[in-house]
Amino acid sequence: MGSSRVRAIVLAAVAVIAGACSSDDGKESSGGVVPSDTTVVTQTAQGSVKLATSDVATGLDTPWAMAFDKDGKLWFTERPGRVRRLGDAPETVPGVVETGESGLMGIAFDGIGRRYLWYTTATDNRLVRYDAPGAAPTVLVSGVRKAVIHDGGRLALGPDGALYVGTGDASEPELAQDDGSLNGKVLRVDTATGKATVFTKGHRNVQGLCFAASGRFLSTEHGPDRGDEVNDLQGGENYGWPGTTGNGIKNWTPTIAPAGCAVYDADLIPGWKGSMLFVTLKDKDLRRLTFNPDGSVASEEVLFDKTFGRLRDVVVAPDGSVYVATSNKDGRGDPLDGDDRIIRIAPAP
Repeated sequence: MGSSRVRAIVLAAVAVIAGACSSDDGKESSGGVVPSDTTVVTQTAQGSVKLATSDVATGLDTPWAMAFDKDGKLWFTERPGRVRRLGDAPETVPGVVETGESGLMGIAFDGIGRRYLWYTTATDNRLVRYDAPGAAPTVLVSGVRKAVIHDGGRLALGPDGALYVGTGDASEPELAQDDGSLNGKVLRVDTATGKATVFTKGHRNVQGLCFAASGRFLSTEHGPDRGDEVNDLQGGENYGWPGTTGNGIKNWTPTIAPAGCAVYDADLIPGWKGSMLFVTLKDKDLRRLTFNPDGSVASEEVLFDKTFGRLRDVVVAPDGSVYVATSNKDGRGDPLDGDDRIIRIAPAP
């Protein structure tokens, strides 16, 4: 076979993969070097507030998720298979296989301090629980189909004490409607028994799960070439994929590739209480949604636009500061000196 023929086949295969992937496609420039004293002004109903940033961790490789433990310490995962508490040496998670979007993804802690991880193995995606430091993991969910793209992975502890897990469609859209498959679903895992049930279905690739103080359950999700979504999740509902996309309470076309989310329920940043925060990969920013009394979206604020490059996750610390994780080493970014990093956001002195 001639070299031109081989090259044509390779290019065609790449095109097929790109077409099947989310709105988060193509290599993205991460913008300028991030100074430690970057500031922005957020505009709230209570007035303007100047926010300042600082790096708390640098030199990371694709941090994917962050979570605070019961002692208020920040933990995070790195997709090649490392998990660590901020300031400590990393732990290597046995059995993690990173390919494309897959690898070590979600992390969460329950009310008694047990740690949960979602990751890809050589054969599947799975959820495991660590009952104590150094203990062997207990596998709670396994056999979820893996793929180079659309592996889900976001975890969130609900106010009911259950753990919620977003799974992707593994680039097989029909699985999202298949009641015999755990792909393309949001799962509810009973932390007492470890039993997993399907909470919602019809998802393409959920990237963010977050609860408001009221118990409202919100998610972010990638559409294909249109219709990225924020959804208000209700148990037993079908969110339409692959038949529909862009039917959330807020939608974006052109796409922005929304990722991790958090609902701000602190007092440190005046005017943010009750807002939904989420980060974006393609548009490289932190966004804040406010809501009307009926739950509909009232406003959208874009912050740190293209300042830090691709952003994968956001969490609110016990003191009310906000942490975001960059994703410039995920194969679609353009890493700079210091990337990847975790950045703290708080009111400027």
